[in-house]
Amino acid sequence: MCELDFDTLNEDDLFLANLGRGVWLMDDHRWALKVWETERKNNHYTLIHADYHWDSCYDFHDQPDEEQQLMRASAHQISELVAQGELIRYDSFIAPAVKRGTVHTVHFYCLQHGIGDDALDGDFLTSCGARQILHQTPEQLACAEIAGPLIFDLCLDLFNRSNRWAGGNLWPDVEIDAFLEVVGPLVAASEMVTVSMSFNYSGTPQDTRHLTKRVVPQLLARRDNA
Repeated sequence: MCELDFDTLNEDDLFLANLGRGVWLMDDHRWALKVWETERKNNHYTLIHADYHWDSCYDFHDQPDEEQQLMRASAHQISELVAQGELIRYDSFIAPAVKRGTVHTVHFYCLQHGIGDDALDGDFLTSCGARQILHQTPEQLACAEIAGPLIFDLCLDLFNRSNRWAGGNLWPDVEIDAFLEVVGPLVAASEMVTVSMSFNYSGTPQDTRHLTKRVVPQLLARRDNA
């Protein structure tokens, strides 16, 4: 566990911090898979993914040898694959968890539209015996029926309306707080909470620090009150 100085945070591909109370903070979102695999106490999790982006790529497609390595990998070996950043990346860390059976259901709340297909490929889900549910509002997400142990996964770029690289058009703080209030029971009920800062996607460096400082303490408080 570590204490954060929010004002000194910067873009760092390797940054991963255990904040205690089951909450983990990273910059590059791919490290979430390492956390899920090394910290899990159960099989067949339900995953909530709240993010501007779907992060639904699967980079092991048409690579059978590497896919077999993925399926056989221990938690330590998954950590090594994540560290390599080649076939498990910031937008392709969810599908490997589904493929391995770590996650059997994904609830998506994402705002990205118009670029490729939404969420995970249907044939891929069928082959894994998994399913996904796409939610249009935070309230709909909050009312979702959750089966089995839960992981709550959040990217702070959810709160940035700008589509410019390192450009910020953040939600007002009151809207951020309202979202966290709605999903708070899900955060409290989760076995793990993974949060990516996603510098540049979540605005200017100052924007990202602001979001981290605004959001993370509220998540920790929800965990304290669980």
